[in-house]
Amino acid sequence: MTTSDDLRHSTTLSLMAAYVAFGVLHELAHLTMASWLLPAQSFPVEGTFPPYKSSSSGRLASLLSHVARVVLGRYSLIHLPPASQDDTTVRAIRHAGWLFSLILAVVCHLLHLRARERTELCDRKERSSDNIIQRLLNTLSRLSIFLNPAVTFAAYITAIEAIATDLLGFIPIRPPSSSSHFIICFCGNFGVLLLNPSWLSVDGGRTALDILEKMVNVTMMRGAQSGGVVTFEPDYYSAKNKRKPSSFLPPPLHGVRSRVVNAKRTDLSKGVRNKVAKDNCERLSGNLRGWDKLEYNINNGGGQLVRGFYGHTRFATSSKASFDGTHPHQWSERRVFKVYSFGSSSSSSTASIDSSSRWMRRIGVENYITHNGDFDFFKVNGKFYDVEVVQQWLENVLGTPMPTSVDSATIAGVIDLLRCQGSFALSIRYALCLTLSSSKVESNPIVAYPTIEDYEVIAKTFEKVLDELLDSKKSNVSLDDISSSEEKRMQFALLVSESLRGNLAAHVVKVGLGESQRRSALAMSKLSKFISSDEEDADLVDFVRATIRAFFDNDLLHSTRTFMENAKGSFGLMIASSLDAHRQTCFAARGQTMSIAFYPRKGLICYGSEQAAVKAGLNYENPRGNIVQGDSREADNAVRLDLDDLGGEICLLDWGFAEDAEPAISPPNRHLVVEKMMNNRVNVVLLQQSHKKFKPLSKRLTLLENNEFVKPLLGESADPVLADIQDIPRVCKQIQDDWHDVGLNRMTAWNLANCIRARMKAHVDGKIKCHGSTVDILVTGCEVSLWVAEQFVSDLQKSFPKLFIKAVSSNKILGLFGQELPMPCTGFPYSQKSMDMKDPIIIIVSHSGGTFGPLACSNLLQSFSSSIFTVTSEWDTQIGKQLRSMHSDDLLSSRIFSTEVGVRPAEPCSVSVVATHQLLTNIFGHICITIISDPHFSKVAGSIIRERDLQILERCNQDGLKALEEIVGVDCKGNPIHEKRSKTELELRSAGDLWANHILENAKAYMMSFVYILITVTSGFPLISAVAKACGSSGSERAFYIIRFLDALIYFWLPQINITIIRLMERRNLRHRMVGRTVVVGDCPWVAQSAEAFLSKIFACSYSIAGVNVLSGNPADHLVHRHTHRVVRGSLLVCGRPDGRLPALTSLEASTCLSVNQASSIQSLGGTCESITIGHNKSKLPLSHRAIYLKSHRPLFLSEKILDNIDQEVDLAQQRRDKLREESVSRWSRLSRAASSIIESTTRNFDGSFLELSLSRSRQAKTTRSSASLLGAYVNLERDARKKRTQGNDIQHTESNIVNSMIKDIQGIENTRRVFNEIDVDSDGVVSLEEFIEAYQKIDAGTSKEHLQMMFEEADVNNSGKLSFDEFLRVAQMPNLLAELGTKNRDSRGLVQVQASKEHYFGEELRKHSTPGIDSMAMSRSQHFSMELYESRVASLQRFVAMTVMFHQIGYRVQSFFSKVSFGVLGYRMDRTHSIMRIATTASPVSGADVRERMEELRLVLKIERSVHLIITTWKKWKMETKENMLPARKDEVQFHSS
Repeated sequence: MTTSDDLRHSTTLSLMAAYVAFGVLHELAHLTMASWLLPAQSFPVEGTFPPYKSSSSGRLASLLSHVARVVLGRYSLIHLPPASQDDTTVRAIRHAGWLFSLILAVVCHLLHLRARERTELCDRKERSSDNIIQRLLNTLSRLSIFLNPAVTFAAYITAIEAIATDLLGFIPIRPPSSSSHFIICFCGNFGVLLLNPSWLSVDGGRTALDILEKMVNVTMMRGAQSGGVVTFEPDYYSAKNKRKPSSFLPPPLHGVRSRVVNAKRTDLSKGVRNKVAKDNCERLSGNLRGWDKLEYNINNGGGQLVRGFYGHTRFATSSKASFDGTHPHQWSERRVFKVYSFGSSSSSSTASIDSSSRWMRRIGVENYITHNGDFDFFKVNGKFYDVEVVQQWLENVLGTPMPTSVDSATIAGVIDLLRCQGSFALSIRYALCLTLSSSKVESNPIVAYPTIEDYEVIAKTFEKVLDELLDSKKSNVSLDDISSSEEKRMQFALLVSESLRGNLAAHVVKVGLGESQRRSALAMSKLSKFISSDEEDADLVDFVRATIRAFFDNDLLHSTRTFMENAKGSFGLMIASSLDAHRQTCFAARGQTMSIAFYPRKGLICYGSEQAAVKAGLNYENPRGNIVQGDSREADNAVRLDLDDLGGEICLLDWGFAEDAEPAISPPNRHLVVEKMMNNRVNVVLLQQSHKKFKPLSKRLTLLENNEFVKPLLGESADPVLADIQDIPRVCKQIQDDWHDVGLNRMTAWNLANCIRARMKAHVDGKIKCHGSTVDILVTGCEVSLWVAEQFVSDLQKSFPKLFIKAVSSNKILGLFGQELPMPCTGFPYSQKSMDMKDPIIIIVSHSGGTFGPLACSNLLQSFSSSIFTVTSEWDTQIGKQLRSMHSDDLLSSRIFSTEVGVRPAEPCSVSVVATHQLLTNIFGHICITIISDPHFSKVAGSIIRERDLQILERCNQDGLKALEEIVGVDCKGNPIHEKRSKTELELRSAGDLWANHILENAKAYMMSFVYILITVTSGFPLISAVAKACGSSGSERAFYIIRFLDALIYFWLPQINITIIRLMERRNLRHRMVGRTVVVGDCPWVAQSAEAFLSKIFACSYSIAGVNVLSGNPADHLVHRHTHRVVRGSLLVCGRPDGRLPALTSLEASTCLSVNQASSIQSLGGTCESITIGHNKSKLPLSHRAIYLKSHRPLFLSEKILDNIDQEVDLAQQRRDKLREESVSRWSRLSRAASSIIESTTRNFDGSFLELSLSRSRQAKTTRSSASLLGAYVNLERDARKKRTQGNDIQHTESNIVNSMIKDIQGIENTRRVFNEIDVDSDGVVSLEEFIEAYQKIDAGTSKEHLQMMFEEADVNNSGKLSFDEFLRVAQMPNLLAELGTKNRDSRGLVQVQASKEHYFGEELRKHSTPGIDSMAMSRSQHFSMELYESRVASLQRFVAMTVMFHQIGYRVQSFFSKVSFGVLGYRMDRTHSIMRIATTASPVSGADVRERMEELRLVLKIERSVHLIITTWKKWKMETKENMLPARKDEVQFHSS
């Protein structure tokens, strides 16, 4: 009896057997279709299909290999002859498998059902059937095997696998790793790696795959429309050749190139990773091919090969982002040549030589390059040729069509010409095309170039002579001996010339020649068209010598050097060749950055154009652990080498092969210094193109590990935009704390202060001519960095109106000074003559530190000034590297201001903008305190700002952190704040939800319409028809048409009906237009522009049905003029309101509110735009939809305090009125009079002259004033304070007001005159310092003499040591004089530091030290400038952060909607745009190709100008001395004659 265990055992065996059988049948279907469509000789060979080997043993081995692959691997390799590589054949063979498997599964299912039916009805008589198919099923169903459901289950599994592989294409059809073409039919896995052998053996390269993906992810910030990776592996890894070469020679390698064109909403880093894994990993294990091979496994005694992956992400500039234009680029396809192997000089000389075959073998040759920048021209025989001409010429020279029109592919073609060491055929081609005196680049050459077959024929002459020289029986000569000896090279050249001259003389093609003789004659005939065989002509000898030089010298390093010396453009270049990939690769940089990171402990090397990308190794550990354990050895720390992209530099990395540890370098470059890295395992050879003196390599390396200034890359985040926003309070707090500590920024600030003092001293000494073209401080940047910098410059220029401070785009500077032909700045007052760039102080603002424009300016502007500083995200950036190269690397010469934010990959910028603005606020205060600390500097700069203003700004800046915490909902430590403080964030996100619903309504309505149409059309019952039928309609013809008509109307108006339903459900405005939404952002320029960029990038990848159009404008300027004509029902307007509670900003807020009201008043059908205001004033505009209030958390200003006290008194009076009214109606009269007296007293105190102000920091009054109310209140206060009218004085006319004001001003001057005369004790008409100090100390004995002396010197404009009446009048009109005397600008450690005000309200000290008789509103006027600074530096920043929170909520809701409704299929990431260009490293719109040449030219011009100036000065001085010496002689002569 069969047990359950036996049954399970038999079922398992049946399932396994059936699974294998169905897999074999599936592959046989492919092979059968291939045998029908392919030529007759197509059969398996070496595991491929077709053809067979000729020998029986070969056929058997091939058959066994193929059977094993089909049974165990469940795939087969089908060889496609070149003639059969058409899409029809491929599709037929591919689809035959899955169709057969699917049909077979269905048949097995039917047989299983029929077998079960037969079992159940075995006792019944089988009915006959005339159906032949039915008969067949009945016959087959008698087989007991089909009773087992495991068979059917296995059939369906095989069918599903087949559909996944053959139909859906989850496999590569034609793997690029093979020179032959195959169709591969199998089920594949994904996995990949790049870099070092020690990372392979543990996890098959999966950890290194993570590093590769991270590097691609970071490099994508430079632009990533497409990307690719190439790697090299031994030929015997492929299915066509399993023979392993000898151990002492490097194995032949072939390149495996993987390329991906990114879609709009896909992640390129994941796409590249998956593609590389698909092309390079084993099918079953998912490990990289070779992970367990001896040559890659160090622990097994191998380690001869190093696995390298060379990748590139592309942001297209010269063409569309297409697959053909994707890097890595290759011009010529892989081709086998006879190649002589070269090693290092030491290995070549010591190797044993048995025969020439020891040196020469047939190897596949292919070259790959990756390139950042632009390739413009190439020089041949001293003449430059345009890249388009070079492309056409290469097609003729190389005999290969141009693979793509992009300029980078042309570099690959040139490298194919140049890299020819070891191959005579390639060397002959190089010499013929580039070294002859007649060589030139032609798009259509008159004489056809020889083919590659002709070059191989000609090469036989060279090979024969060389083989004779290397024959060990005759001499003991090696390749390196000939290569290193010029004498042996000459001997070699003479022997070849003699042999070749005879061949050229007998090159006539005759009838009856053999095939080889005919080909030789034909090749010599073509060569004779370029080379003369006459003995008197030296062309042949020169040609042979050039060929031999190329054969011995043109290795990877020399080829790169030759290209860089003759190419014009900007290059960040990687060059790899199958001839050298076993031991070396080459990098070059000129005009584009290139960095190489070495990780000795991890056995890892990373390189990249983006500095941050090479830090990916910091985030991962070697799967087997560090090669060098512990952190004790400083030499084992990870370091980075930055190539000189300004002057141009080439770097060769050579890690040796087998026992040959020395670098393989040809003789022309053996003089270069070889540096050892990676614990002496890797050789580094550097070749500089510039003539400047470089430091040793050890001094150029940047420490990556154990370096506090180098930030590791951030970890992955599900929402990078939200992470950036929530990090804002912590970053701002960190910047402020760091500024008050002794660190990098303080050292940089110290250097900046020294430069400021030197510039101001030059002004004081009259060494600088002040005119309209003078530039004292130049601030430059691009996009968001420039907008923030422009606000910084605006504040600085207002503070010092006599200085010349300009903010200019980096692109404009490059256009004016960085090109041979200056680019005019149309619409801007900038030109070479309008900007006097003589040693200005330059501040480059670039948060990424790698944007092309600012980076190029950091190089270019070194020709104009040595006082260059940068504001960037961290110390370790490209611009930081350039500025460190100007000075020593010690902190005392630091030129880098760092926000310490690090790399932020999210393209919508939030924390980077806030951090830059915050740091610039600190720099602003430091510059101001440096200038105003010296009276002479302050006087020359025309200083408006006072130290009291800086103290108020610092206090507002510090208190603003609490406001930022409430806006983003996270405190400075990264923890969520209490829900009682999160009201502001919730209100902002609520507004974001509302607008997100506006934007999503079309998508929701579309889905509702789809569902309605699907149901009604499928069921045949539209809504009205269904209702009519349910109601029992009579069905008359008239009713039928009416019902159909109503259903048609519903279909027509269905989207609008659904939108109306949605709005009713969500309780939103019904009058908005049912179209796409437009969002208009209104605020001061830097906030409006930055917020517009943020929101537009948030929606860059959204679907069109839920997209927005984003505009911006300044509500105090042009918002009404630019955008009100676009206002329609449903337009969305968000506007930042300045804090109008401050009198200096009241008019600005009133203008902003007027703009909002005007935009909101434009209505149609009762609907208008939906406006939201964000600001620090609680009052809501009557036409706005919502007013979001931001708490300021700062003390009140004096004017606010006065108005608050007045409002509080009014509130109290109103409360008393209400209370008394409730208590008794009969006492109304008496209490009314009491209230009236209170109001009158309040009115009398409107001037604020004798108000007793409370010390409370917050507002006491509950009244909220609108902008109009505030404007009226402050106008009244100012007017009353100025007039100080008496009870009965009433002036009727404006003219009388003006005359009265002038009279009072004159009276004030007269009063000041009397005081001046009293102070002037000696009545000499001026006040001396002693008289000044004595007089003011009588008022306040606590005032120090030092402070009074500083005020005296500031008032003494002409430096006479005494004050005239006009100078004294200026001092007397300063109401905050004595309050200024009490301030200081250094902390307890002696650091120059702006001390935050500690007043309960701003102005408390003013009132305390005020001169008797000065009213409070007059003192408040002295705070107007600090109010403006509060608005531009603090309040505007809070509004920007609030907008980012609101906009993030909008974007997040829209992003989540599509992901949820499509189960992730339609998901996208709002932190990226389609272009993926977080850092604009591409030269746009101004090219940087001429920056290096212009720098040298400008430096030369500057030297000449200084020399001319020195000569003129010396000549004038000599002339004056000569004239002075001649005067006494003339006097003596006159006296002599007179005597």
